[in-house]
Amino acid sequence: MYIKDNRGITLPVVLLALMLLIVFGITTLFMTSSQAKFNYRDDSSKKALEYAEAGYNDYLWHLNDDVNFYGTERHEKMMNVPIKYQEGYYMLDVTKPSDKDRFVTIKSTGWTDDNPDIKRTVAAKIRKKQFVHHVYVSNSDGENIWWTTGDECHGPYHTNGDLYIQKHPIFYDTVSYSGKLKKGTEYNPDFKVKEPKQPEFLEGGLEFPKSNSRLKEWAEKDDMVFYGRTCIYLDGDKIKIRNGNAKLEEIETIPISNIKNKVIYVDNKENWKDNKFDLDAGNIFISGKLKGKLTIASANNIYITATDPTYWYDEEDKNHRNPPETYPKGSSKDGIPYGITYSNTTFSPENLSCWDENKGIWTRYAKGDDMLGLIAQNDIMILHYGWPRYMEGEEDYYNKPYWNYKWRKRILGNWLKESFIYDVAPENMTIHASLFAVNGGFGYEAYDVPDEYNWWGPIYTKKGNITLWGNITQWERKAVGIINTSGYNKRYAHDPRMFYDYPPHILEPINVGWEIHDWKEVDEHVKEK
Repeated sequence: MYIKDNRGITLPVVLLALMLLIVFGITTLFMTSSQAKFNYRDDSSKKALEYAEAGYNDYLWHLNDDVNFYGTERHEKMMNVPIKYQEGYYMLDVTKPSDKDRFVTIKSTGWTDDNPDIKRTVAAKIRKKQFVHHVYVSNSDGENIWWTTGDECHGPYHTNGDLYIQKHPIFYDTVSYSGKLKKGTEYNPDFKVKEPKQPEFLEGGLEFPKSNSRLKEWAEKDDMVFYGRTCIYLDGDKIKIRNGNAKLEEIETIPISNIKNKVIYVDNKENWKDNKFDLDAGNIFISGKLKGKLTIASANNIYITATDPTYWYDEEDKNHRNPPETYPKGSSKDGIPYGITYSNTTFSPENLSCWDENKGIWTRYAKGDDMLGLIAQNDIMILHYGWPRYMEGEEDYYNKPYWNYKWRKRILGNWLKESFIYDVAPENMTIHASLFAVNGGFGYEAYDVPDEYNWWGPIYTKKGNITLWGNITQWERKAVGIINTSGYNKRYAHDPRMFYDYPPHILEPINVGWEIHDWKEVDEHVKEK
């Protein structure tokens, strides 16, 4: 008889348990290692996204400092190159706005030092509300200035105040107001795009800056700050400057390429007087044809002249009495309009709106890179009377204006003559620029002053058209004439490039920041050079 026992199974059981422990240990070790690797990669992925967002915020900071940053050399140096950030890098690829896409597209890719193969990319389309997005912006339209029959607005329009409309004006683009819509007699406006509205994002209006003085800081970097009365002529890719009572041989000629920050500022001297020809007043007299980009600002007023204000006709008029007969009085000379124009930029022709009735859209265009900003602390005026000049001789005062008075005959009892101011405004005026009157407005100087009298009363001069391509931003609307009596007709059209491109360091609304139109994470990565 055999007796069974289990002494022989002990070793296999021990071996089996040992094998299970080894397998469990290896599995645990593998899982721990995999989890560590996962956590490590997950941490790298999170940091990569963090670094990508840091790149976006870095570029946005530059845009807040300079809305045109994407057009600078510093922008180019930042594109598609690794930029060190904490324990990794980010790389930027920015697409500036265009006619087809008016948003700035910022694409930023981030990665860590330890895991450069793990990259994450964010892409954002942003846009900032600007005064220059409109053809016409005012803080107040006044209570007695109406849009009426014969008025046309060829671009977006906004007022922070009430909008006054009567009869049949035509608006070829969007119209907005922050106050109320005031309907006058025979209210029948033609809104080509949509009815006017109070936009929610402009509930408080576009808030005006208090001063243009920050532009002086940009001008100082290039030694482009001038003091007292300054005459400026835009001569293609250079400018002529005649400051104060400088003689003919003292006129400065400055290439625009030498002005790195593209800003000129004219400030008041101490004890300046409120007289447009006062040598101590920071007034600017300007005209010409610009090739390039420039912003010119005044601590006081800006006067747009028909022709070169640095040319004072010293040689033609030795006796300082009468203006030379060579002064242009027509609408243009050799096909060149009077006022301010661009050299290498063309706009759509006579029909400012280029309105397509079938498609219900406008087809305005602007081709070229020239752009000018004129920013006055007070008013921007078309010069009507007088002319600055250097006065020779011991008996003359330097602040004495030239062409300030002209003798005109007036029959009044036994009096046969009386002094009247000489009219230097051209028949038609062309302005290519963005105009900004911070505390004042844009208008025609002394539009309601008669040039002479006859038996029946005052005689006014009726001009032609002001043709403006650009933008007008003003604290309050000012007049350019009396309807059918004096001054100019308005032909204002928006420069469509100003939806996405602006004069250098243009002033912005202080209550409107960058709007994010679209934000998403994308799989594609910025290519390294």
